[in-house]
Amino acid sequence: MKKITNQYKAFDFTVPTLIVGMGNTGLSCARYLNKKACPFALADSRDVPPSIDEVKKEFAETDIITGEFDINDFKAYQQFIVSPGISIRNELFSTLQQQGCLVIGDIELFAQVADKPVIAITGSNGKSTVTTLVEKIANDCGVKAIAGGNLGIPALDLLETESELYILELSSFQLETTHSLKTLSATVLNISEDHMDRYTDIEDYRRVKETIYQNCENKIINLDENSSLEKKASEVNETASIFFGSKEPENNNYGLVKSDDSDHSSYRLNKGQHTIIQSTDIKLKGIYNYLNVLSALALLEPLQLDEQKQVESIKEYHGLAHRCEWVDEINNVQYYNDSKGTNVGATIAAINAFSSVDTILIAGGVGKDADFTELGSVIEKKIKSTVLMGVDSGIIKACALKSGAKNDSLFTVDSMQEALLTANKLAQAGDVVLFSPACASFDMYQNYMKRGDDFKEKVLALKVLLFSYTKEKRKDKGLKNAS
Repeated sequence: MKKITNQYKAFDFTVPTLIVGMGNTGLSCARYLNKKACPFALADSRDVPPSIDEVKKEFAETDIITGEFDINDFKAYQQFIVSPGISIRNELFSTLQQQGCLVIGDIELFAQVADKPVIAITGSNGKSTVTTLVEKIANDCGVKAIAGGNLGIPALDLLETESELYILELSSFQLETTHSLKTLSATVLNISEDHMDRYTDIEDYRRVKETIYQNCENKIINLDENSSLEKKASEVNETASIFFGSKEPENNNYGLVKSDDSDHSSYRLNKGQHTIIQSTDIKLKGIYNYLNVLSALALLEPLQLDEQKQVESIKEYHGLAHRCEWVDEINNVQYYNDSKGTNVGATIAAINAFSSVDTILIAGGVGKDADFTELGSVIEKKIKSTVLMGVDSGIIKACALKSGAKNDSLFTVDSMQEALLTANKLAQAGDVVLFSPACASFDMYQNYMKRGDDFKEKVLALKVLLFSYTKEKRKDKGLKNAS
């Protein structure tokens, strides 16, 4: 991605600034600039942003621009803080940059003012799990740490805390507008096709992700990535890089060693020849989650924390909602909510975590122009039955059929309730019903959290329904026997 010439300019708190986007990030920026007495206005491409009443009440004297962006409305400003949901790759922002205007995001502003160490995490999948695990381990080991950025607390709000360490989850959108972030350690966990409606191809997406390694003291690199990251691993200075992966580790890097027992899914998580923790002691399951644990340990290595305290912290960690989250058991069938699986790579990883049992997959939604060929192949090989819903369900079905999946193993439905009822009919004792959409949610839901909550509600409703039905049958049977 071509770098802009003004990327390293310092933000000037005396210069009129336009905050573009009035979501959580935009409001965080507005509050921060307000405290700094920086003159600013707010803009949003929506005619009536959901936050408009809150904005007018909190910033009564502030100019507000709504509706389709027009460069004439932007001419009064020399600095722009653009929210991650708005692409800076359009003609408007290109023109502003060419005119010498500063175009950044909130993470860049954070980077210019933060005075504590930063650990940064990006990747297509697993960011939130690793971010929250790093936060927990650090705090359990006596380091006051707080996480935010793309997860939870906006970055500028972290500055109001008394933390000794900032942990940032960063999306590719945030990295596009970040140029001077200095990190103690940083990682690109993995790369799989995502947001292809915003990037020209996966290599474009990868290049943006890898900018997280700029100004990084300790690069944490996944050796499993068949990508430029692996090439990077052989080129960078060993003293500035720590590697992790699913193979047995060499030197003092992190890896997995197959345990000498009958459980084919059991591993030792090692640093070199030294075992740190057994996979059986970790509540998170699946190789991809063990890699998340290894990456967290690698990210924290520069802090030289007590190993036993780290191990105890990892043992306590339950994971996050909507990420392969166990919901309930109904008639000896396990139901898992992986609504955060919004791309192909995430769903394949979730499927692989349950490869030892028969799995019914519920998937579908907005595909974001993703290629579902690989998912279709995995469905054919590893999924007992697939229930599809959402606007791009037909594309996933076509890819599964092309890979050899049987038509009678693929079912299309119109709602979450219908999906659960269908999955229940297909499942047998010992099976897993996995909801991992491989798609965004906004065709049917406000966000992936609402979607996941709906799945969980429908699972619990199904359990009540089946319990009531079974109870009535037993009651009926008792009456017949009595007669």
